[in-house]
Amino acid sequence: MQLICVFLLFIANCCYADYIAAVVEHNPVAGPTPALTIEENLKQYIYQIEQAKGFQADIVVFPEYGLTGLAENPEELALSIPDVGTFNFSNEALPLLSLSNTAKAHSLYLVVNILEQVNGTENGTIIYYNTNIVFASNGTLVAKYRKINLYAEPKLTPGKELSTFTTDFGTFGLITCADILYYNPSQTVLIDTGVTDVIFSTAWNSYLPFYMSLEVQVGYALANKVNLLAANINNPSNGMGGSSIINSDGTVLRYILVDSPSTSSIYATVSKTSKNFELMGFDILRNETVQELANYKIQTDFDYNSYSFKSLDLSSENITADICHAGFCCNFNIVAFQNETNSSEVYKLVAFNGKTWFNNTQVGIKFCDIVACLNQDKSSCGVRLSTPYNTTFRQITVWGNWEVQPEEFYRPITLTGNLQPVYNTTYLENRSNVTVGVSYNITRPASNVVTFGLFVRSGVESYGFSLGLVVVLVVLQGLF
Repeated sequence: MQLICVFLLFIANCCYADYIAAVVEHNPVAGPTPALTIEENLKQYIYQIEQAKGFQADIVVFPEYGLTGLAENPEELALSIPDVGTFNFSNEALPLLSLSNTAKAHSLYLVVNILEQVNGTENGTIIYYNTNIVFASNGTLVAKYRKINLYAEPKLTPGKELSTFTTDFGTFGLITCADILYYNPSQTVLIDTGVTDVIFSTAWNSYLPFYMSLEVQVGYALANKVNLLAANINNPSNGMGGSSIINSDGTVLRYILVDSPSTSSIYATVSKTSKNFELMGFDILRNETVQELANYKIQTDFDYNSYSFKSLDLSSENITADICHAGFCCNFNIVAFQNETNSSEVYKLVAFNGKTWFNNTQVGIKFCDIVACLNQDKSSCGVRLSTPYNTTFRQITVWGNWEVQPEEFYRPITLTGNLQPVYNTTYLENRSNVTVGVSYNITRPASNVVTFGLFVRSGVESYGFSLGLVVVLVVLQGLF
């Protein structure tokens, strides 16, 4: 019976049609009143939707806090949202009616993030949520997801339930911003749900060397073998921006990464079967002009004093090394082209096994990476390179074999000096009931590498207040 179910799931997934996705990176405008703020941003949304229809888009995804901006007071901006299945919005808030009508008029799916208000059960209190809503191509509300893992949103209540919806081109799961760093829902939404595609609405604040927006997005898609539609809010001067459409093999079909305030959209055909990159948008990606990002705020979150370091001798023809920290060990095989190695350029191996603070939660994390450094001082590692590094790697492979831990998950992480991932990589996991083997490697030569390695997120969490929380609140402010 189990074999039959697996076969039927395979048939369902392989037979979904290709579709055209649109992702909007929106720079919110602030009106003189909360109502006018929503109204002005809604006008821009409708314009972007009309443009997307011109590209025959089947689904349009908008970012977290796009309609309201990063709001501290939800009571001024929140809307009541009806139940899933509602198709008549004539008695609902005007923005909901407008979005429903627009989805129906252009026959496409819309994913929009809204602050939601719900009447509480005690003393007439009102509860506020950070909520993604999905309108089907007939205008019906088909999904509602309340963000589970809030970050610096003290007036909001965390959601409790997963949310998915099924179209004729795939089954989609919904996650929002900080959710991507937590087992629930980033992994649970993929378990026994038939999800083939994930929508990631975010107001992500990027930090070197391990939490840059595109870096995190590619790692999620590649590790989980799902298509990802990632829509980020746009505020480059605050380190916010970086949106993408990523295929399930980790191929970035299109991306946005700009250093000036703007609203822009990307479009790509997301294929369920084809690996013809020319047809999937990869040709567009290869020829896109890389911006210098001079005005994109670069921030760093790297507690280098807590990490183990090992220097690399790039003059060696073939480097095989391991590195450990607090019982966590991993291995590297590195080959650099000798005629393209700059002796003044410094790379080191790093490893970490410990805890950090996400909001008011202490969580376990592990890293195992090669990182670029400005000099031999470890404090210079993991920062943005002042000039591109010329060292070209023919091979970088990082791997480890570890005991399986409850709710622990693994992601590849990679970044170049232009704040994009290293492209052309493969990621593998081999899991038994006792151990898991993970490997990540490049498949084509790579240069200007800032970091390349593995991120492990432990399921062990504890709650409370710590002095370390103060540091993280400063470092990760804006990670909604």
